[in-house]
Amino acid sequence: MDNLDSQIVNIFKNEIQIKRIRKELKQLEILDSKEFKITLKQLSNNLQIIVEMQPVVQLNQGKPIKFCLYLDNRFPFVFPKVHLTKPTLADGRDYIEDVLHQQWSPSILLNEIIQKFPKFLDQVRHHKDNRDQLLSLGKYNQDQEYEGQLGLEDVEFFQCKEIINGRSYQKIIQLSNSHILILESQNKVLNLQSFQLTKDLVKVEKVDNSALLTWKSDDNFRSQTLIPQNIDQFMDSILLYKTGSSGKKIQEEEVTLQKFENFEIQKLLDQVSYYENQLEQELTPQIVNSLMNSYQQAIEYFSAVSDEDFKEYVMRLQNLIGREDVQKILSNKL
Repeated sequence: MDNLDSQIVNIFKNEIQIKRIRKELKQLEILDSKEFKITLKQLSNNLQIIVEMQPVVQLNQGKPIKFCLYLDNRFPFVFPKVHLTKPTLADGRDYIEDVLHQQWSPSILLNEIIQKFPKFLDQVRHHKDNRDQLLSLGKYNQDQEYEGQLGLEDVEFFQCKEIINGRSYQKIIQLSNSHILILESQNKVLNLQSFQLTKDLVKVEKVDNSALLTWKSDDNFRSQTLIPQNIDQFMDSILLYKTGSSGKKIQEEEVTLQKFENFEIQKLLDQVSYYENQLEQELTPQIVNSLMNSYQQAIEYFSAVSDEDFKEYVMRLQNLIGREDVQKILSNKL
């Protein structure tokens, strides 16, 4: 990271914090570079430490595994968060306590946390076929800022309106095999309002341009009404995640492969490039919405034909949503 020290001063205002961060980064240099590849990334008001590790047998299809340590501008007065960006636990949960096997305290250094990653991955590998055990790992921090620039690969985002007592509220929905999150853009940041296990979703109905979701918790049922920008894509995705979470084999027709038989993918990719270029020249709600819809179509197409390129468009969509200027436009629509 260029001008690292000046950026540290910009993020961490308190002298105690600055000294601690400088010490932490110095300690990271002693880690084995063959085992842990460390890169730093500054976001608006926080610092990410991205740790890339060698592939683990039976995890992530032989590809490198990435962790992300997320330090907001109050560290070390608040705990760091540990996220996986790969493999299948990459759904935004914070795994700090699972990695440490204890609560975090300010006396624990970041390099100590990183050195515990291999043991945590052994635990994940051991339980890789036990869905309930994997769901018990990690947690979401409700009513707190949610980092939308984590680079998650196993989630999908949708702009929606949620209808509550007859009133409409702008939301961003994150879908994954494990959880469904309700996010709201407030003052240029995403806040996590609520989350629910995907397996607790017992019914999804399309009513005109709305999606009616029925949730079960213990013996209680709860209904939720959402109006996604693209109802068909939303229904396809939420049913796919739900089907996958139940362990049922997903048939090709369930991911709408047939409807893409004569799909002009190059035309769509040209459209993506056009809107991306337009966005560089002028940031408007119309261009943002058009680009998001184009990304969603590309994700749906490449997912349907089992092409790994869908991950590229998931990443582009997440990066777009995570931009401060885009979040401002989305929040102004409330």
